[in-house]
Amino acid sequence: MGRPKGSKNKGISKRLGKHYVAWFKRFGSSFEKVFYTYLWFREDFTPYYVGKGTGSRAFIRNGHGVHRPENISRILVQCWESEEKAFEMEKWYIFFYGRKDNGTGCLRNLTDGGENPPAGRSKGHTVSQEVRDNLSQKLKALWKDPEYAKHMSEAHLGNPVWNKGISPSKESVAKFIASIKLLPKRTHCKKGHEYTPDNTYVDPKTGNRRCRVCLRLKWKAFENRRKGKLNGT
Repeated sequence: MGRPKGSKNKGISKRLGKHYVAWFKRFGSSFEKVFYTYLWFREDFTPYYVGKGTGSRAFIRNGHGVHRPENISRILVQCWESEEKAFEMEKWYIFFYGRKDNGTGCLRNLTDGGENPPAGRSKGHTVSQEVRDNLSQKLKALWKDPEYAKHMSEAHLGNPVWNKGISPSKESVAKFIASIKLLPKRTHCKKGHEYTPDNTYVDPKTGNRRCRVCLRLKWKAFENRRKGKLNGT
């Protein structure tokens, strides 16, 4: 079977890799409209995460609180006739297998499922302090689990920093400098001395401010070290 034609299909096939053929054979052009539940399995094939999604949600790495299985043969997807049914089955699976954070089972889900966060929730969406504290406690409890800590350590082992060796563009540097200039100027140095006109030295080369008290103390310390070496102490 050949690669499905069309720019949209190419985007889907790129995200799903070698599995695009099976998906299009089953769902055709309605792929993005299918609602499903998905389960992620450990190497011993015990489930560790349940979710609800559409499109390539079950196969992507980002947007999850846990890591996706390296081998996507350990991903089980079940499609349903509606989004409501998919949410219902997500909650049922989480109830059936139980959650590790509350001691009821083997899943690493932090909720009972059925949530439907609005699109673009990162923009203009405020999370209450109670929710933040609750999530923080659950994550801390997860990290106390040796199995979870080992899993996260192995998942990050050998992964290079994404921007290592990449020089920033001139545009990025210019934006960064402009953002720094917009920041309010400090009124005191790191040692707590106030930047008064008499206590401020401006470097003629860089334009950076220096605290005169700190400079004098630094110079005095240097002189003491030099005299100590000359005296052999």
